[in-house]
Amino acid sequence: MATTYPMPMWGITMEEGIIHQWLVAVGDEVTEGQPLASVGTTKAEIEFESPSAGVVAALLAAEGETVDVGADLIVLADDAADAERYRTDAG
Repeated sequence: MATTYPMPMWGITMEEGIIHQWLVAVGDEVTEGQPLASVGTTKAEIEFESPSAGVVAALLAAEGETVDVGADLIVLADDAADAERYRTDAG
C-alpha cells in the first residue's frame, strides 16, 4: 500500500517550506526517521524525516519548490511492488 505524507508544520507560524534538496530518489528503500529532504523555512533549515519505513514511490515536489504546510510531499509504499503499482496507477 502507498501512503502520501504532507509537508509538516514545525512551528505555529509556519505556512510553507522550500525543498532545498531531496536526500532520496524514487525507488530508494528508507527507514523510519531517515532524513528524506532538506527543507527551508523562514526561520531554519530542517530535515524532513521519514515517518515510516518503506520504498519511495514518488516525490511530489521539485527541489527549489515552495510547498504549503499540509500539501502532499512524498509517497512511500510498503515495498518495491507496491511502489511500482502506485507509479503505474498514477501515471
